[in-house]
Amino acid sequence: MNIFKLEPFYSEKVWGYEEWNLSTHKNGNSIVSGSDVKLIDELKNELPILIKIIQANEKLSVQVHPHDEYSRKYENDNGKTECWYILEAEENASLICGIEDGLDKESFAKIIENGSIEENLKRISVKKGDMIYIPSGTVHAIEEGLKLIEVQQSSDVTYRIYDWGRDREMHIEKSLDVIDYDGKNKGGKIEAFEKLETPYFTVEKIEVKDIYKDLVDKKFHVYTVINGTGVISDDNSVINLNKEETVYIKEGVNYSIKGNLELIKSYV
Repeated sequence: MNIFKLEPFYSEKVWGYEEWNLSTHKNGNSIVSGSDVKLIDELKNELPILIKIIQANEKLSVQVHPHDEYSRKYENDNGKTECWYILEAEENASLICGIEDGLDKESFAKIIENGSIEENLKRISVKKGDMIYIPSGTVHAIEEGLKLIEVQQSSDVTYRIYDWGRDREMHIEKSLDVIDYDGKNKGGKIEAFEKLETPYFTVEKIEVKDIYKDLVDKKFHVYTVINGTGVISDDNSVINLNKEETVYIKEGVNYSIKGNLELIKSYV
């Protein structure tokens, strides 16, 4: 097989749930559909990206992810740069992306200590179809009433700074170490999103009205369906595509997608 339809690794959370649609990470593997085979066992190697569907019924913690060097030194994992494509959003939905300008490690530590963090976070309004870029070092939180596709580095390292009164472990010192106070890696909403290129992955929005053809000239292509139905095929197989499903395509494969679909395409 050159194209694999995947079954997600499901993870229930206090705020909702995650489905790891594409994952070869040690903490959760997606499965090749129609079998009991883990994707990592089929591919024989780990992938550099991980793709999730996230349903936020309540606010996620205010958090930050480390860059590669810090994460590999202290967590034996990759750093985590990510992006979010909004699938569903309640009216007036928002999320947190960044802290107020001018703060440094010392001043932000005092803000955390005196309990005034909520007033020092940047919020942005979001709606269905928005794309938000979250480089490592960016303080962020998904808020309630949102469902999204997350494309990220293959990592499971999260440092919690604030958790809205929930009694969970915090990681204040590590968070203060890795926050990008100067905003060197600019995150935020991508206006008129069609393509996002990061140092770790590229994400495109693909619309198929009849037929779309491509060749995997990179290491792989991955598609996650935003809306619609159709099929993806090569010389050996035809696979149905439905909303929120993910398929992985091997290097060197010519393929076509037929139907009426919107998709997120990811590759490195």
